[in-house]
Amino acid sequence: MNKITISGLLVMLCVSFALGATGDLTFMKQPPSTYTSRLYVSRFTQGGTDKARGLVNKHSVVGIAQGAIGVRVAIDSTTPGATEPNVVRLDFSGKNTFKGAPTAEIKIRPGRNNVTMGTIGPLVVVVKRDGRSIPVTVRGSYWKQAARRGLSLILNLAMEGECKFGEKTYPVRVVDGNANLKFSDVLKPPYRPRSRMPVDCVVVDTGDGKFSSGAITSYVGQPIFVDGEWYGIDISDMKIKAAVLKTAGGTIKINAPRWRCTMVGKKYYLSLTGGADPVAVPADEYRTAYYTVYTGSDPRKRCATISGYGSFSGGKAFTVAPGQEVDVTLGAPIEAKVFASNRGGKVNMNLVMTDSLGGRVRSITTSAGRRPPAPSIEVVDKTGKIVYTAKLKYG
Repeated sequence: MNKITISGLLVMLCVSFALGATGDLTFMKQPPSTYTSRLYVSRFTQGGTDKARGLVNKHSVVGIAQGAIGVRVAIDSTTPGATEPNVVRLDFSGKNTFKGAPTAEIKIRPGRNNVTMGTIGPLVVVVKRDGRSIPVTVRGSYWKQAARRGLSLILNLAMEGECKFGEKTYPVRVVDGNANLKFSDVLKPPYRPRSRMPVDCVVVDTGDGKFSSGAITSYVGQPIFVDGEWYGIDISDMKIKAAVLKTAGGTIKINAPRWRCTMVGKKYYLSLTGGADPVAVPADEYRTAYYTVYTGSDPRKRCATISGYGSFSGGKAFTVAPGQEVDVTLGAPIEAKVFASNRGGKVNMNLVMTDSLGGRVRSITTSAGRRPPAPSIEVVDKTGKIVYTAKLKYG
């Protein structure tokens, strides 16, 4: 009897180990809110009552989600006679059918100026794909004014597991950035930077095990630097594997105690975070895109920030050669220029701020988390006499 019990126990242990083996990936039930796919729908076509497609209300409409691949969204109701929509139906199949599709409730709230507003989630829906059940967290907003309407959705879906890098094993997460449920879309040049590239990425935690510090992020198809080596990541059939790459690289040093920035190269596209220490990058010619620099090194403490669009559109590039360290200035010093236009005797003035690489500054916040006071402009004549003073407004 004891032999049978021990044998059964060994079988259970082996099965448990196999389910969580290094390299295996499982779906996260509640991915962090930072792991997002952002979907926008602004163009809809009439859906009407269509039982074959799973639409209920004659006023239902269907649109294609921008920023996703093949995802369609229907604004519908649970009953045919509803006067306001109360549900969003999500079609991830690409077949333009919503029968049996995941749904999320729209909570309509009072609006202003004849605008109907609604909130969605957050809630978890389950999507079926290739025999697997994928949990997806959905949240968003809905609006309608007369015949116009819009829908903004944020989806959170990711996988997690462990991956071996050399002799060490680290926790990893794979984020689906374009909501096509594949998790393995490779990012290739030419690159078109956005505030959040709708592409899958890998996050490796070499720090505290909670992905709060020491986490390294790389887009799928891009090299990732772990423990002094460049690795390529392969993701397929719910498994992840890392292999050493023969990639020459250098380092960049940013003039801030803490920062995050997208580096757009001709060969590589990097999402980087760092501090005062140099950060390794593959050798390439880069431009910056969508960065934020912080005056404090502790993320738990409030500090002043400067955010910019970067030098990708018309700014200066910099080259990192193998074995070279390059100083890169983000944010300050800032150059401010005033542009004036005269229309019908009315002078309009605009202030444009650029960083040292020629990129537009997007925002500045003080250590109190507020915008600095709006600047004033003084107009002087040839003698230096002030003839006009104007205080600018944010807009």
